[in-house]
Amino acid sequence: MPVHFGPSSNVVWRTELPGGNSSLCVWGNRIFLTAQTPEGVETVCVDRLTGKVLWRRSLATASSERGAGGNLASSTPVTEGKRVYVYFGCVGLIAYTFEGQEIWRKPLPNPVTQHGVGTSPVLAGNRLLLNVDQDSGSYLLLVKSQSGETIWKTDRPGFRRGFGTPALWPPDRPSLAIVAGTLRAVGYDLKKGSEVWSQGGLPNELVASPVVGEELIFVGGWTPGAGVSTLPTFDSLLEAGDRDKDGRLSRDEAPPGPARQHFLYIDANKDGFVTREEWESLASIFRQSENALLALRPSAGGREVKVQWKYTHGLPYVPTPLCYRGRVYLVKNGGLVTCLAADSGKELYREERVGALGDYYASPIAANGKVCLVSQPGVVVILRAGDMLDVIARNNLEEPITATPSVLDAKLYVRTKGHLYAFGEGGH
Repeated sequence: MPVHFGPSSNVVWRTELPGGNSSLCVWGNRIFLTAQTPEGVETVCVDRLTGKVLWRRSLATASSERGAGGNLASSTPVTEGKRVYVYFGCVGLIAYTFEGQEIWRKPLPNPVTQHGVGTSPVLAGNRLLLNVDQDSGSYLLLVKSQSGETIWKTDRPGFRRGFGTPALWPPDRPSLAIVAGTLRAVGYDLKKGSEVWSQGGLPNELVASPVVGEELIFVGGWTPGAGVSTLPTFDSLLEAGDRDKDGRLSRDEAPPGPARQHFLYIDANKDGFVTREEWESLASIFRQSENALLALRPSAGGREVKVQWKYTHGLPYVPTPLCYRGRVYLVKNGGLVTCLAADSGKELYREERVGALGDYYASPIAANGKVCLVSQPGVVVILRAGDMLDVIARNNLEEPITATPSVLDAKLYVRTKGHLYAFGEGGH
């Protein structure tokens, strides 16, 4: 992984591209990503060696649709080397050849959530898995990768909005899909779509995805509102705000406090009103919510799990944890990094500052003994992997970054708001 670089140093190539939150899908000499344009969304294929755009396929969308972080292109493509698969919440699943020819399209309803989608499709052999957690009607979907034909669809009642991507277990020959969401993580049988095990102790809303490593599954994160012990009763809210006495609250009627602050979240069906059922459901979720990272150890067959350890500090809001060389790295807003021993959860260092302020949306990655962190304002920090914080470099790319970088063949590929960079020591 290159260490020192910037907009005008150690640049192998730079390509101007439309904005998008999706991370990079790299296979051989091709990079796939999604983007949002004034007309809609598009899938883009870039030559990894030259930065040349090989093809782009555009889809028109309705202007009223909302995407995560204000962008409709937040899901990362996935490929097995023959076809590339993309997901847009406003369109559905689409499969392309490596030359950009559409093979199939599976229209899906736009998810019911104020933030749009953040999850990405996952390949398990010749099957394509997609988790759609939303404020109402969450589900897990498995389709045939050759045709898009549904194999099974499993409803996820009780799971509200979520933005993480499923993980597969075991990694070499997956039999389970690990999906983290509201309050718990669930292992689903990939053949049947049935729930195999469930483990509670998670926040009410998850953005970070589960990851596997060291024969463990790491799942968790942080969200505002977790562990709220008491919320006002719905009767007290009605007394304070229900001016038309219809037994429900419009946004204008919602009293100041949680009812108004979380109105869009509480209004699960997005009809503009909060009912008693919606309020009491969310109150129950908030009471059970825990900000935590869990290390789960599956049994030999993966049919059950136990909590190996639990950690409650330095938790990420958006970035997925990184498991690398026996350690777990967590990065939280403000540029605070925590490092734990993967097998025991022992704290090696906690909430150390890396000198790059701001929010963090990209997930940490690692290669060749180095860890790469990226702040939303656009600073790429390189650490030396180890039991102590060792910042090697801070590289300011002077553009916002939400996508997770990729590294291959001693090149680091970074997507900023308006460009895709390839960095390498010595540049061209």
